[in-house]
Amino acid sequence: MILVRLIMLLLSILLMVAPLIYLNGSKANFYSFVVAYLTSSLILIASFKSYQSMVDKRLEYANVDEFDDRDSIDKLEDPYNLYSEDEIIEDKNLTLKELIKKEKKLLKQNKRGVKAFFKDSLRAFSFLRLGAYAIFVFGFFYLLKSNLLSLPFYLATIIVPNIIVVVYLQIVKK
Repeated sequence: MILVRLIMLLLSILLMVAPLIYLNGSKANFYSFVVAYLTSSLILIASFKSYQSMVDKRLEYANVDEFDDRDSIDKLEDPYNLYSEDEIIEDKNLTLKELIKKEKKLLKQNKRGVKAFFKDSLRAFSFLRLGAYAIFVFGFFYLLKSNLLSLPFYLATIIVPNIIVVVYLQIVKK
C-alpha cells in the first residue's frame, strides 16, 4: 500500500514539475530532469521491492529460534555473545589459558563461511534492481551521446526522488 502511494506521489511530482521546466528551461534541462528523475525513481522502487521480497522470504523460511532478542547496542559491544550473563559456566576450575582456548574455539565455530556469504548475496540480488541500474546508465549515455545532457541539472535531479521518499516515509511513519 505504501509502495503504491509512493509511486503515485513520485509520478504526480514529475507531472507537475516537468511542464514547468519545459516551459522555462532549455531542452537539455528538460530531458536531463525527466531521465534523471524517472531512472532514480525506478531504482528506488526496485530497491523497495527487492528488500520487501528479501524480508518476506526470510520470514517465510526462518525459524523462531534464529531471531536474536538482544538489542542493537549489545550486538555492537558483544557481537559473539562472549559476555552473556545467561551463559552457564560448566567448569569453574578452568585456568585462564584453558578458558581462552575454549572461547577461541567458540569464535571459530561462529564464523560464517563462503557458502553462507553467497547464500545471503543471492538473497540480496534482484534482477529488477539490476535492470533499473542498467536503465539509469543507458539513460545517462543516451543524453550524453545526443548532446542533451545538462550535468549540473542531471546530478541535482538524481537526489530529488530520494528526498521525496525520505520526507514521505517520515510523514507516514506510524
